[in-house]
Order: sequence, then C-alpha cells, then structure tokens
Amino acid sequence: MAQWNMPVEPDELLYALKVGNAAALNQMPLKHTPGQGLEIVDEETGQVQTVHFADNAVNRFGVAIAREFDNMGSKFFSLMTRIGALMRLLEDDRAKPYVELEGEFTKIRNAMIETMASFPISPEGFLDVDQFFSHLEGAGKKKPRPAVEKRPI
Repeated sequence: MAQWNMPVEPDELLYALKVGNAAALNQMPLKHTPGQGLEIVDEETGQVQTVHFADNAVNRFGVAIAREFDNMGSKFFSLMTRIGALMRLLEDDRAKPYVELEGEFTKIRNAMIETMASFPISPEGFLDVDQFFSHLEGAGKKKPRPAVEKRPI
C-alpha cells in the first residue's frame, strides 16, 4: 500500500520542488503532456488507472514530479504531501525568517526544507505546526544555510 507520509531525503524534496517549478513555468520538456492522461498504478492491487489533467501550472508541477519519481509511488505521494504541507506553512507568520520574497520569486531556506523532509506528518498532510516551528528554530540555530530559490506556481 502506498505511503503518503514517509520521510524523504532533503535533497529529494528540494529536487522535486525544482523539477515541479521548472515544469510549471514551462522551462523544461515533459515526458507527459497534461490532458493526454497519466497512468497511476495501485501498488497493492496492480490495477492501472488513467487520469487526465488540464494543462495548467499546478498540474504540470505535479505531473513532472510524478514522472521524475516513476515507479516510486510512495516516494511521489510523500513528496507531494510534504510539498503541500510546506506551502501551507509558508502562510504562517513564523515562517517569515525562513522565506524571502524577491519580486515574483520566493526563496525558502534550506533549514525549512530539511525539517519538512523528515518531520512527522499525517497521510493528509497535517502536522503539529507549533512543534514544526520549534524544531525548525532549533535547526536554524545550529548552522546558517543559504536560501534556496523557489518560484511560485
């Protein structure tokens, strides 16, 4: 059965964000064009389902990550769950020290990405926000890390 909340490596989460953003901004070719159908395999039953997506930035983002992590259903689901949770956390005032806005670009510090990669999270993408920021604050004090560029989708 696919896991939606397994920990991932920080580099994998960062890479997934970069791949998704490049696809969302049409800065890379896709092996699959949204609208033509994407096959999803149920890891437990082996059943294949074809899903069709409209061609928009959000769907290009997700389809690119799905293709990049092909045959790794649990990895893809966990990455997308963590990315969704990370995007919601950016709206919290406590995220401000870890986020910089530069025009249309958002830079997320590595400490925030590293914390999200392994932080306990529910399959629905819920986490203890207070505990997350407490852990993040402790991780940020250990070693300063440069900001990582992320473009909005």
